[in-house]
Amino acid sequence: MNNNHKLTYIVLVLIILVGGYIIFLGSYIPYLFYSESYIPYELDYQINTMIKNHDTKQMREVASDKRIYSFLVHLNKKDSCKNTSDCQGGSKNIYLYGTEIKGKTIGVDMKKENSIYWEVDKLYFTKR
Repeated sequence: MNNNHKLTYIVLVLIILVGGYIIFLGSYIPYLFYSESYIPYELDYQINTMIKNHDTKQMREVASDKRIYSFLVHLNKKDSCKNTSDCQGGSKNIYLYGTEIKGKTIGVDMKKENSIYWEVDKLYFTKR
């Protein structure tokens, strides 16, 4: 095999590998955004980031009342969401979830902002 054939072979293999990678990403990313697993992931990420950064402005925006706001403000920066549920109902643009923070059951309304992005809209205490 001469150098030209080796170079052609290497280029073809690289094209096949890059093409396969692009096809994989093209099929996985839409699945992630349109699957039920994306929204709880986004819920956990947004709430955990808010707690870690002690973002009182965002806490005030998402708290449904003074009691939940006080609870959020007094959390340790190391506290986080646990046992986040699947969707528990809702409407076309608001899905209802439950999560646990520091042993308390918290209701979470996730609001659809656009075709792929969901945002924490409201937090409230629920009964177990």
